[in-house]
Amino acid sequence: MWEDAQALEHLRCKWTPLLVRCLAEGISRPGQLKRAIPGLSTKVLYERLHDLQRDGFVRVLIFDGYPRRAEYHLTERGRRLLHIVSLCQRYAVPLPVLSEVLKCRWLREIIGILREGPQRPSHLQRQLVGISRKVLSEKLEKLERARVIRREVSPTRPVAVWYRLSEEGERLSALLADLETASRPMRVAVGTFS
Repeated sequence: MWEDAQALEHLRCKWTPLLVRCLAEGISRPGQLKRAIPGLSTKVLYERLHDLQRDGFVRVLIFDGYPRRAEYHLTERGRRLLHIVSLCQRYAVPLPVLSEVLKCRWLREIIGILREGPQRPSHLQRQLVGISRKVLSEKLEKLERARVIRREVSPTRPVAVWYRLSEEGERLSALLADLETASRPMRVAVGTFS
């Protein structure tokens, strides 16, 4: 799983995805970036750029002369961040939801199990080795609030509760599968061709 804690922290800021997109489109000077992103203050622009630079997502080129000027460009690590932003846009998954799910192992595993179909809480607990009933309940509630899963109560006696992925949860599940595929190292067969 793609687990870069610094990237997740950057994705939590609403300006980072916009900055990363602009940098990918070739907008590289601070003045151009500020004009391209309405509502972004100069202070926040420089804070975000410096944070991204410090963590290796952006590199800066400073040109001597008067006035001094700087250009910001995405690094390879920054392009991976752009890939995440693009996947979120393609699957219509909000970045804060993805960030929360990527941070928590239990949330990812619950989504993985629900990918197979609706499950009862007791079945989820059996499959999630080491999770307590209380933690499972908290995680299910969190996913329900984020509209990733739906809780269904059957009118039978005894009452049965089932959890299933919502439409947004299906999209998030597909996005997570893409991220897992993208983060796996490619294996190349070594040998001679005949």
